[in-house]
Amino acid sequence: MRTLLSQFCESFEQVVRPLLDPLNAGAQALSEASPELPGREVRVQLLDLRHQFEGLVDKVAEQQAYVLIFGPLKSGKSTLMNALAASYVSEVSSLPAYPCMVYVSHGPVREFEVTRYSGKTETFSDPAALHMHIHRAHGELAERIREAEESGYDFDPALHYPESIRTVEVRLPAKDLDNSGAVLVDTPGLYSRMKFGYDRMTRDFRSSASCAIFIVKPENLFLEQVFEEFEDLLDLFSRIFLVVNVDSKKADLSPEGDLVPSLEQEDPLRVIDAFENLAMSAPLKEAADEGRLRIYPVDLLRAASARLKGNAGEDTEPVRGQAHFDAFLGDLTEYLNSTDYMMAFLGDSLRRATSLLDETTELLDHPSVEELRIKSDSLDTERQDAQRRRLAVQRLENYSWREAFEELDEKLAPTIRERSKRQSEETERAVDAVIDRWFGSDASFQVLVEDELIPKLRDYRDELTRFVRATLDEEVMPGTAGILLPTDVSADLYTAGIDLGAIGKSCLDEIDMEVAPRAIATPLATAQVPIRRSLIDWLFLRTPGKVRERLFGDQARPSARIPVELKNARIGKDGREAIRRELDLYKGRFFHETVQHIHRHIIGIYADAAVGRMATALRDRDAEFEVQIDEVVARLMEHRKVLAHLSTLKGQTERASGAVIDLTHEYGSTEPELLIQPAPAPEGMRPTLPPTGPITTPATPDPARSPTSPTA
Repeated sequence: MRTLLSQFCESFEQVVRPLLDPLNAGAQALSEASPELPGREVRVQLLDLRHQFEGLVDKVAEQQAYVLIFGPLKSGKSTLMNALAASYVSEVSSLPAYPCMVYVSHGPVREFEVTRYSGKTETFSDPAALHMHIHRAHGELAERIREAEESGYDFDPALHYPESIRTVEVRLPAKDLDNSGAVLVDTPGLYSRMKFGYDRMTRDFRSSASCAIFIVKPENLFLEQVFEEFEDLLDLFSRIFLVVNVDSKKADLSPEGDLVPSLEQEDPLRVIDAFENLAMSAPLKEAADEGRLRIYPVDLLRAASARLKGNAGEDTEPVRGQAHFDAFLGDLTEYLNSTDYMMAFLGDSLRRATSLLDETTELLDHPSVEELRIKSDSLDTERQDAQRRRLAVQRLENYSWREAFEELDEKLAPTIRERSKRQSEETERAVDAVIDRWFGSDASFQVLVEDELIPKLRDYRDELTRFVRATLDEEVMPGTAGILLPTDVSADLYTAGIDLGAIGKSCLDEIDMEVAPRAIATPLATAQVPIRRSLIDWLFLRTPGKVRERLFGDQARPSARIPVELKNARIGKDGREAIRRELDLYKGRFFHETVQHIHRHIIGIYADAAVGRMATALRDRDAEFEVQIDEVVARLMEHRKVLAHLSTLKGQTERASGAVIDLTHEYGSTEPELLIQPAPAPEGMRPTLPPTGPITTPATPDPARSPTSPTA
């Protein structure tokens, strides 16, 4: 039979369970992210929320009755668990000082699952291996707590040591727990040195368990500090069972020296009466009067022994004080089977879901998450900027820089030609003057060529070289590399971060001015000078070559001194004109070739260097931007991956919050008796989340089953 309560449980699970995957995915993404990623500090809280949501949804789906057991160390919590489960479970509390929650439920085989704050789980089948594991973890935790104490900060295991144990889940064959669906929860012992986060553990469980059992031994019953903690529980649970763990064999010493039954053995109810009349605080008294607090004197050791033997099928005699345990068990059973508990179960589940959803929403608005969003936007802007710069580089790579620098050549050519023309005219006049002076002196032909003509030509070449270099420097040094560019190309250079002026100046340094000059060919040879032969030359049949040799000296080195009269007689006016004509022909070639060589050596080398340097700069900058973009994109994708998971979680949380409100409106005012009545048709009855992906439908709980006691 499908009841209204089972319908609620199904709807609740469909609303809450889809949160587990995005919580886990968000935590996993943060775990895999770089250490410097903003928001990593919320990973532990996400795992914590997932752990709590999972416990809540499993509890509702299975309609489990969680029974929390509190008490000081060595008060008998483990013994009580043995008695309630009618099975031996004390082995899980071999180290009761470890501050973790221990869940005991039915399972087909004995199994222990340890869950750490980091979310990591380990499963054990051997109690001895479990004990060794917890013992080692206990030592590690103690060391971390000592470090916190020495450093002066409040220790939080989720933040400061996520590898510490959070829960131990014990599953073992226990018929009574199987029949009832009850889960016994053993809490850390009060007054433990490791009692960190105790308030958080109990308050988080407030909406998962509506009743608690507090165990205390008679010798601690009248200690005020015990009930300082206990009074806190009154604000957390709607029903508390106070079990006074008496020793039914305890003896006292009589005045005669005999051992006589103690009051604890003889009449434990008088111990309770004394507590109620003499030591009970006003809050406890009020809770007892309202029926929220019930007190039972129980010999837990004997009760547990009887329960274990009873389950083993052995014949047992009535146990002294068994009635008190039966009364306690009966009241616990009655409460867990009551409509009051079912209403508390329903209301607490909704309140707990609301509380966890609010925590999730608050966590998603954490400053570090906002910092993550801001950083993601900044990285996206950085990516776009780098891509924009790289596109500018790629456009510049396609620009014809050779043509741009050829325009510089064309721009400077008229000025260089004009200067060359003026310089050549001056050189021609100087050469004419040199010829005239030579004919008026006794200097040799070698002096004419090497000491007069070639220096004049060299001066022309050097002066023109200096002029061309100065002209190029004048164009390049202002910072434009000597070229004019379209506005869009200049804009791309600025965007790409390419300093054209710096490239131009560096290329000027590559021009070696010492290499620019080239050897000047001999402008005039003796063979080009016409010689008049005398009568004696004709009589002695001297050839023109022989005559020249006698006049100028050796052809390779015409260093013979030639008097003025001999020059006029042998060379004369015709020879002078012939020399001028030969020099005119030479100068024409020389001036043209020199201009071309200097132009090519200075302007050409500069242009080649600038084109090459620009190509290298653009290639390097493109590679630089490629690496930058890859790095930024990798970081951006990491940020966006985490944000995508957090955004999915936020949307799922918002939808779940709305659905929980709908569930609260639908079931919050339901009459308790109606919860176990047949449910109407499911159409339109079940608020569900908008589809966000495939949802696995959980197994339908037993329609006739409601949360019950360990022995229901």
